[in-house]
Amino acid sequence: MQFSSTGALRLVIIAILVICTPGLAAAAALTLEEAESLAVARDAGVAGIEERSAALSEAAVADQQLPDPELRFGAVNLPVDSFSLDDQNMTQILVGLRQRIPRGKTRSLRRERTESMAAAEFAMAEDRRREVVRAVRNTWIERAFVTRAIAIVERQQSWFHQLEDAATAAYASGGRRQHELFRIAMERELLEEDKERLRQLGRSWDAELERWLGPQAGPADPSDIPELPSPPPRQVAAATLAGHPVLTAQARRAEAGKFGVDLARQQSRPNWAIDVSYGFRQGEDRAGDDRPDFFSAMLSFDMPIFPKNRQDRRVSAAMATELEMKSLLKDRQRVLRRSFESAWADENVLEQRVELFENRVLPSALANVEATRQAYRNDVVLFDELVRSEKSLLDTRMRLLRLRADHALSTAELLYLTGESR
Repeated sequence: MQFSSTGALRLVIIAILVICTPGLAAAAALTLEEAESLAVARDAGVAGIEERSAALSEAAVADQQLPDPELRFGAVNLPVDSFSLDDQNMTQILVGLRQRIPRGKTRSLRRERTESMAAAEFAMAEDRRREVVRAVRNTWIERAFVTRAIAIVERQQSWFHQLEDAATAAYASGGRRQHELFRIAMERELLEEDKERLRQLGRSWDAELERWLGPQAGPADPSDIPELPSPPPRQVAAATLAGHPVLTAQARRAEAGKFGVDLARQQSRPNWAIDVSYGFRQGEDRAGDDRPDFFSAMLSFDMPIFPKNRQDRRVSAAMATELEMKSLLKDRQRVLRRSFESAWADENVLEQRVELFENRVLPSALANVEATRQAYRNDVVLFDELVRSEKSLLDTRMRLLRLRADHALSTAELLYLTGESR
C-alpha cells in the first residue's frame, strides 16, 4: 500500500494529537464527586435495601385487602345405599360462597405497620448512601495523603542527591570527610525505604478504591487532599442530627411496634364470616311437582372468651417489642450525639493545629534548615546538625500533611452525621 506525502503528513499530525492530548490518549481521571456518584450507583447494599423497601410497600397494599372469598361445591344429604340425587327430598347439589372478615381494624393496622417498616428501610437506604460516600471520601483522602507523602519524600531525596554530588566533589578536593558520604547514602536509602512503604500503602488504598468504583471505572487521581464542603454551623448541625436516617429508621420501627400492639389488641375482637349457598334439588315431590331449590345464608364469628393465655400474652409480647424499639432509638440517639460531639471537637482542634503548623511550625522549620545549610557551607555546624535539621523539616511536612488528612476525615464524618446539600 502506498501513501502520498499529504496522507503521511496527516497521519503524523493525528499521531501527535493523540500523544499530546490526554483526552484522546486516555480517559479523563475521575473527580471525587464523580467517584462518589459512581460508588453509590453500583453499591449492592443500597440497591438491596431499596428493593426491600419497595417489597414492603407492595405488601402494605396487600395487607389492606379482604381475604379471598371461598367457593364451596358439593353434594349434601346424598343416600349411601343408592347414591341417587332424586330419591330423597333433602338431597341437593350445593354451591356456596364464604367471605371472611378479619377482626376489628386488623387490615388497616397491618397496612400501617408494613408502611412504617417500608419507611424504615427507605431511611436505611439513605444511610447506606451516606456510608458509601463517607467510605469513598475516606479512601480518597488516605490515597491522596500517600501521593503527597511520596512527593515530599522524593523532594527530600532530590536534595540529598544534590548534597551527595556536592560532598563528593568536596571530598575529592579534600574538603569533606568520607563518613559524610556514607551518612548521606544511608539517609537516601532510608528515604527509599519510606517511599516503598508508602507505595505499598498506596496499593492497598487503590484496591479499596477499586472495591467501591469497580475495575471498569475510569482512572481515579486523588493527587491532593480534597476540599470537602464545610459543615453547617454547630446549632444547625445539632438540629439536623435529629433527622439522621438511622434515627428516622429506628423511629419508624418503633412506630411499627406501636401498630403491632394495636394489632395484638384486635385479637380480642371476633373474626366474622358471611356464608351464602344455593342447593339444587332433583326429582318430584308427592304432588308431582319439581322439588324447589334451597337458598341459605349464615353469619358466623368466633368467641375469644379465654384470652388469658392467648390474646393477653400476644399483647404483652407486642408491648415488649415496642419497648425494645424505643430503647434502641434512645441508644442510637446517644451514640450519634456522642459521635457528633467527638467529630465536631476533632474538626475544630485539627483546624487549629493545621493553622499552627502552616503559620508557625513549618516556617520555623524552613528557616532553621536554611540557616543550618548556610552554616554548614561555612563550616560553622557539623554535618550531623545539618541532617537533623533536614529530618526535622521532613517530619514537619509529614505531620502537617497528616493533620490536613485527619482534618478532612473529621469533616467527612461530620457531613455523614449532619448531611449536606449539593
